[in-house]
Amino acid sequence: MGRAVFKGARQGWLWLALISCLAGLAVLTLHSGQGGVMLAAAVGAMCSVAAVLAGPRLLRRLRGLWHRLRAIGARNTPHFETLPVPLMRFAADGTVLAANSAARRLVGKTATGRMAHEMFEDLGRPIADWLRGIASGQLPGGSEVLRLRQAPDGGDFVQMTVQRSGDDHLIAVLQDATALKRLEAQFTQSQKMQAIGQLAGGIAHDFNNLLTAITGHCDLLLLRHGAYDPDHEDLQQIQQNAYRAGALVRQLLAFSRKQTLVPERIDLAEVLGQMAHLLKRSLSTAVTLDLRHAPVPVFLRLDKGQFEQVILNLAVNARDAMPMGGVLRIESELATVDDGFVRDAARVPRGRYGVIRVRDSGSGIEPEVLGKIFEPFFTTKRVGEGTGLGLSTVYGIVKQSGGYVFVDSALGEGTEFQLWFPAAEEEPLRHVPATAPPRRALPQSEGVVLLVEDEAPVRAFAARALRLRGLTVLEAETGEQALDLLAKPLRVDLLVSDVILPGLDGPEWVRRALQDRPGMPVIFMSGYAADSPAEAQGRIENSVFLPKPFSLAELSETVTRHMPQSAAKPVIGKTQGPPVEASERASVS
Repeated sequence: MGRAVFKGARQGWLWLALISCLAGLAVLTLHSGQGGVMLAAAVGAMCSVAAVLAGPRLLRRLRGLWHRLRAIGARNTPHFETLPVPLMRFAADGTVLAANSAARRLVGKTATGRMAHEMFEDLGRPIADWLRGIASGQLPGGSEVLRLRQAPDGGDFVQMTVQRSGDDHLIAVLQDATALKRLEAQFTQSQKMQAIGQLAGGIAHDFNNLLTAITGHCDLLLLRHGAYDPDHEDLQQIQQNAYRAGALVRQLLAFSRKQTLVPERIDLAEVLGQMAHLLKRSLSTAVTLDLRHAPVPVFLRLDKGQFEQVILNLAVNARDAMPMGGVLRIESELATVDDGFVRDAARVPRGRYGVIRVRDSGSGIEPEVLGKIFEPFFTTKRVGEGTGLGLSTVYGIVKQSGGYVFVDSALGEGTEFQLWFPAAEEEPLRHVPATAPPRRALPQSEGVVLLVEDEAPVRAFAARALRLRGLTVLEAETGEQALDLLAKPLRVDLLVSDVILPGLDGPEWVRRALQDRPGMPVIFMSGYAADSPAEAQGRIENSVFLPKPFSLAELSETVTRHMPQSAAKPVIGKTQGPPVEASERASVS
């Protein structure tokens, strides 16, 4: 009997030891990264010991315990198939060995067994070479953005991050990169548009100087060749084509948002009504103009001429979209936006807006073309029928004016452009007298002008034009030369200066000159508005801006208008003297 008690006690202690070991190993198993391997090894070892020491009964109990522990581990360890992250396993040659449910939703249900190059498009190098290099250890794991050949859910791009997982297997984590690539494409497009805008602005600046010289000297020739002169018609042709070139430059500047704008408060219905006759002349006889005004007055603060250019460009674009005739409807309304909205990557804040809708009944615009219509030099017309600057000019003017432009189009139904401009305050229009009070004509011999221009042809034309008006002209090429002239006891009544000059720019040297000669009127000239001294004009009193290209009449009129009533003024700290002699002019020009 004692032997039986000893045997039972020994089995009890054995049970207690085995259960304690299994409990400890179970805890380690659940908190270990190698749960499955460790659990199998531990339980297998215990089962072997138990089979030797305790027999079949204990072995059955241990097996049951092992199955229960395995079920607990399965519940606490995520499975490859159910992970919410798209995962794929590749062989070294690029064959898809497995793809979980998230990956199949991203790349397609028939992923397993296919080759990687059949599913993904190479964006630089063959995908098979990339995967083979990672599998062999020649390349480190990394990420690539790939295009899906067949996207089940509309996604076009995926970012695949690949790492080695064993000697001959690769594990890949996928992520939808369609939104990222679209954002990258938009950024690239904006960079391209910015570069084209800067190029257009620079070309326009230099070209305006050339046009100023061409049109100016042509005006001088027309003064000597009357209407009955055989050369008069040729000179007029040169002048007209120079004006056409100037219009093209203004379109370039409008696209690059560097044209000179003169905003004023306009009545939308009045401006559109005044344009009705011009619009009808621009449309073909088969196109009917339907003009509908807002039921309430709509006031905007815009450059009237540039706004008219926008409406005219849209009308001509609509005319070309209706070769067989149709209806062009232009509607205006006053809209109130209580909550801002976002459309076409543009955010429209809350406020009151004047909305102009230009709608045609033409053939519509193809979806693949719709996103390119505002690009410069893009046109669907035949060669020689368009410059591709019409809609890009519209876009540039609207944006520079603080507005928004949207377009809706459907094939076979027509196209509608929407222009949104902030509404101006409804202040009463100030009365402007029909005729300005007469000014006392300045004797031609009294005016002395200091002309500062670094472009020799422009300076030569401007100097000759002003001398024809009887004015005395002092010429300088730089701001430093102008200051040297003003340091002498010379009489100067008006300053005419280019904005961009080598060395001191126009506003800077003028500011220094006015310290000794305060109150002197100033006329700034420039090829485009990026050079216009808008900020400097706020600090320089009695200054105006004359955009290039300008004609002889425009230059003469501007100078005459701003010449002081009394040409002989006392100069503080200076002694007034006679105009500089011709020999001295040559030395500084």
